[in-house]
Amino acid sequence: MGTVEGWPGFDEVLAQLKEDGCGQALLVPFMLVAGDHALNDMAGDGPKSWKSRLEAAGVGVRCRMRGLGALPEVQALYGARLREIV
Repeated sequence: MGTVEGWPGFDEVLAQLKEDGCGQALLVPFMLVAGDHALNDMAGDGPKSWKSRLEAAGVGVRCRMRGLGALPEVQALYGARLREIV
């Protein structure tokens, strides 16, 4: 797990992937909604995205652009909490 604007950042994650001998990475946003930040900074085709940088480093990349809010279990947690507070 890595962060775009925190620690561990891209360099630390890439070093760990190389150390572990991982040739593949699955990028998944750990956010409620997979919005602009995930689509561009993480999985975009621009040269600064994690996807592009990992591919340039020889790591195969798959992206799953689905936020946590799309998961039924997370929806149930939110629903239960909302029922408690409303």
